[in-house]
Amino acid sequence: MRQRITRRLAELTHPTGEEELLDVAFPRPRLHVTLRQGVIALAAVGVLLLGWLVFRAPEPPHPVSPSPPAVAVAQVPDGVRVVDRAAEEPIVVSVVGAVENPGLHELPAGSRAADALAAARPLPDADTRHINLAARLVDGMQLTVPEPGVAVPVAGSPGPGMPVPLNSATAEQLESLPGVGAATSAAIIAYRTEHGGFAAVGDLVEVPGIGPAKLARLEGLVSL
Repeated sequence: MRQRITRRLAELTHPTGEEELLDVAFPRPRLHVTLRQGVIALAAVGVLLLGWLVFRAPEPPHPVSPSPPAVAVAQVPDGVRVVDRAAEEPIVVSVVGAVENPGLHELPAGSRAADALAAARPLPDADTRHINLAARLVDGMQLTVPEPGVAVPVAGSPGPGMPVPLNSATAEQLESLPGVGAATSAAIIAYRTEHGGFAAVGDLVEVPGIGPAKLARLEGLVSL
């Protein structure tokens, strides 16, 4: 058995004379890359890949400014006039009598009688006890500080022949006017309380019960 195997191997390895046909001269490759060149090429590819990843990274989110707080808006019934105090212009009042600085004084809207007296500076012996310092002023109003020794009239009562002041008159004084009864005088007082006083005599037409005809009858009989 061993001899047969040896003889068969000898037959297979015996030269046949055709070995030269198998010796083919293959062409030499045109591109020959050395190990150093391969390392450099891989490094260049790595740098390009890193740069691409850096430049395509997403931008950081921009900070979002907080929204302003919501402002509640009050519902106002129809027919009710809303006065924006911040948008009102200053008022001008006249202060006369026992003061150091009589005349016209410009004050912020919504000022009180005490603010007008502070601007006019009453004399040391002036009697201001009969002046309502908390009274709200309206444009065009006049305050009189009694001179020393002069009798002080009852607060709010006009003298003979004097017009009735709409912003300080009592119900009885208003009812002394022609065409003004208890209901109309109550409406006048309610209007001046709600709106802080009359800004002009013509505002009487806003009072229920007073129209253009009645306003014409009151011309010259009322003042602020």
